[in-house]
Amino acid sequence: MERLEVLWQYQELDLQMDQYVQKKKNSDSRQKLLKIKNYLIKQEHNLVSMDSNADQKLNLLSKLEKEYDGIADRIQAQLKKLQSDEVLALEEIEEITKEGLMLNDNIRKKEDELKKLKQELRNFQERLNDIRRKVANAKTEYVDVKKDYDAEVKKINEELAKVKKQRDQIGEKISKPLMAKYKNIKASRSPVISLLTDNQCDGCFMSLASLVVQRVKDGDRIVECENCGRILYYRESKESIPS
Repeated sequence: MERLEVLWQYQELDLQMDQYVQKKKNSDSRQKLLKIKNYLIKQEHNLVSMDSNADQKLNLLSKLEKEYDGIADRIQAQLKKLQSDEVLALEEIEEITKEGLMLNDNIRKKEDELKKLKQELRNFQERLNDIRRKVANAKTEYVDVKKDYDAEVKKINEELAKVKKQRDQIGEKISKPLMAKYKNIKASRSPVISLLTDNQCDGCFMSLASLVVQRVKDGDRIVECENCGRILYYRESKESIPS
């Protein structure tokens, strides 16, 4: 029975350590850090995508401007031809006029396309600047929150180290086979040891056979619950398991 009492004390400290580890994971500052980190990762992908999109739009703008300049040059050439002293045949004048109308129509379309694209680029740049500003703010916030988290973790780790030292000191009194069994059970369920109360396992509340109950009370062997696999422990006065 004494070895189970030692193991019980070990478990109490082990559970306290689990609580400290969980406290670090669930701290508000850590949750904020994860949220900011996920935001920054998402915005980084957005910026890469937007930069690629911007390059495409700029290439399109360059192409449209060249097409516009080409049409404008053609119009100027036709006007120059009409205004020259060269005598033109009626058919040639009609052809120039026809082409001029077509060129004017084309240049108006290009002007509309350029106007629309330039507005898209202005809007795009505004969105890009807004994201970059928010990313810069998020990075600043991350640094501030990280300071709070580091201070919080440092305090928790100090408390954790104290409890670990106590637990390990008690653990030196436990045999290797029993410790191995403890760790093996804890890998799938916690707590590992359950009190025997009213002929039931306190871990799963399963009623136990009289023979099993007696073996647990005798305390001369390690008895596991047939239902949940926890080590059963009997105490004259019940003490609650740490939550």
